[in-house]
Amino acid sequence: MTRKRFWVEAMEPGQEQVVLTGRTAHHLAAVLRMSPGDRLEIVDAEGREWLARIESVGKSGVCVKLLARKEASNESPLELTLALAFSRSEKMDQVVRQATELGVTRLVAFRARRSQYGIERADRNKKLERWQKITREALCQCRRQRQPECVLVSDVDELLERGDGWCPSLDGNLKILASEDESHKCLLDLHRGSPFCIGFLAVIGPEGGWTAEEIRRFDGKGFRRVHLGPRILRLETAAVALLASIQLLWGDLGVSGQNAVPDEPQGENV
Repeated sequence: MTRKRFWVEAMEPGQEQVVLTGRTAHHLAAVLRMSPGDRLEIVDAEGREWLARIESVGKSGVCVKLLARKEASNESPLELTLALAFSRSEKMDQVVRQATELGVTRLVAFRARRSQYGIERADRNKKLERWQKITREALCQCRRQRQPECVLVSDVDELLERGDGWCPSLDGNLKILASEDESHKCLLDLHRGSPFCIGFLAVIGPEGGWTAEEIRRFDGKGFRRVHLGPRILRLETAAVALLASIQLLWGDLGVSGQNAVPDEPQGENV
């Protein structure tokens, strides 16, 4: 059975124990029915990971002993930012979870001209907290070490302005704009011309499509328009298809598992 992983915010140097509290402790003890002696994994906000063992379960929380550091990393070799036009909350939540599983570095949400949804300024922090919670849960499930950054920007203008920082216009970087127009290249065409890229800013537009002015602005910023096949994809499907294709062509989706790290490190040294 896959060993369960749990998130903690920070660990002190030399720390040998950690107490899991709140919802994490409740899930571990009441839902998963884990008990003293059971093994688990701990990952913190710095991407460090430990093999651990439950020492005690009580009202104040679950006390866990750290046994050994795990040096393995399942992080993608790509610096991959996904920017997504606002959609319904449940769709956005789904993409946040799936994008985390697919190894994104950063998730950016913005309002396009034809977006039917948005986020009120007063709700921004609440929405970001929810997405960060989703990324933490997905991180533990998919065995990543680094939590993706979640960012809200106001509109396409701010996206393009900040996008130069996330993916500078340099050799080895690609800015990609998903398009429904089949006259544009596919991702495989981009890969043939730029096979060794490591930095990406991939943008998915709203259900209503881009305006001509938005496309002109993306073109002016060096974005490469690509189509995702002959079928019209829903926003959440397009996001997964685009990310999976990027990871397959440039990233680690097609990497052999022959060099996988053993499930459990030897010894009990922190």
